[in-house]
This record gives sequence, structure tokens and C-alpha cells, in this order.
Amino acid sequence: MNRKSNLIFDVSSVLRKAKHLPKPKVKGITVNLPFLSIDITASNIERKIAREVLIRLRDKRVLVANECCPTCINNSLASIQDIRTLLVNKQVELPDENSALFVLFDLMLAGIRQFLTFTERYEPIINRNGYLGALEVLRGHLLRCVQEIAKVGNTSSKLSNRLGFNPIWEDSLYLMHIKDAKPG
Repeated sequence: MNRKSNLIFDVSSVLRKAKHLPKPKVKGITVNLPFLSIDITASNIERKIAREVLIRLRDKRVLVANECCPTCINNSLASIQDIRTLLVNKQVELPDENSALFVLFDLMLAGIRQFLTFTERYEPIINRNGYLGALEVLRGHLLRCVQEIAKVGNTSSKLSNRLGFNPIWEDSLYLMHIKDAKPG
């Protein structure tokens, strides 16, 4: 991460939910989240929805391109809203809220909501550096989630890493104030 930002995600409620997901009878894949890894077995519908989301996200410039001007900033905000809509629509299609894919979408949505709240406090066009720093934090968060969604879909994300984000969860970007979300 190159830019500085005060954006830190509070995802404790999502991690609490993830920790209490039903354990698979047969170990399938391991999905990694901040501070937590969970074993899952994905259903056919989950794999299908995961692949569809990955295909739709490939076309989102906000995930793979830098912003250079006020128009780019406005377009990135619109793109983030599009991603938000896509994720909520796909959650509706999932037959079970107690699935890793639902939780991954929740994790992405939590980041998006907190980013949007953060940017509402500061006018992105006026406070360009603060916005771009927060966007970089969000982008890394979303791309890490995308990697895990690809595991559920049994495929690769096919999103380029032109921006050089770190694929490892950066603990410093997440609040961790609940004991029961820690692995153990």
C-alpha cells in the first residue's frame, strides 16, 4: 500500500458470523479472512454465483485502474455502487445466508459501506489525496475478497494486479476488538 489513509475496517460482526458457519463433513477448501481461516465445501449454486460475480467484476475499472481527475473519481464512486448492487443481488440468489460465499459478500459490502461513509465526511474532489488513499485501502480489501471468491468458484479471479496490491490480509487495516472472532 503506497498511500496513507485513516480508513480502517470494522468487520468484527462478519468475522463472528464466519466463525460460526457450519463445519463441512468433508474438507473442501480453506477460505482466508482477516484474522480467520475457515474450511468450506461449496455447493454447485455457490460455485456458479462465485464465477458469475468474478466475471462481472473483471469489467470494473475501479478495481484495476488509477484515478487521475475529478471525472475518474466520480466514475469510481459509481462503479463502487455498481459493485455494491451486484453483491446484494447475488446474496439474494444464494439459498443460505450461512455460507462462506454469503459471508465473503458481506465482508466486501462492509468495506464498501465504511468507505462510502468515510468519503461522505470528506469531499473526494477537494480532498483528493485522502480519497485516493481510502480508495486504495478499499481496493485491496475487495481484491483480497475476490481471491477468496475465486476459491469458492474453483477458478481464478482473472483480475489483473496492475496496481500491485498485496494479496495478504493486512491486519493493520482491520479493527479487532472482539475476542470470539479470533481463531482458536
